Amino acid sequence: MRSGEKRNPRWSVYDGVKVIPSTPEAVMAEINAAIAALEYANATSILNSLDSSLPKEKGLDVHIAPQYDAKLADLAYKAGCAALAAGKLDEALHFLNISLSKCPPEKTSAVAKLQSLISLTSKQLQKSPS
Repeated sequence: MRSGEKRNPRWSVYDGVKVIPSTPEAVMAEINAAIAALEYANATSILNSLDSSLPKEKGLDVHIAPQYDAKLADLAYKAGCAALAAGKLDEALHFLNISLSKCPPEKTSAVAKLQSLISLTSKQLQKSPS
């Protein structure tokens, strides 16, 4: 190295890592938590943008939209699952109910799964201290 040159520090994928978990299960738990948080943020931002973009009728909160919307039901389901993973039972119940209300009735297995998740989430919410 010459006397006038500055040394460039090398970049490493581990630069932002503070602690590396010791077990594969811990690594997977961190990855799952990060994915759930990302899905939750994405789904809630989409749901919020859809909610604000729908027209309202005479100041009432009545939306002029199709009664059933499989895409919206799926987004709400993903947001509900992400909220469950994050331990936010109130938000999870809210999103799961939205998903159930938008799920087409011919999707019987999805409706049954949503009803089961809503029931379990409601029971957990009643058990949890306020």
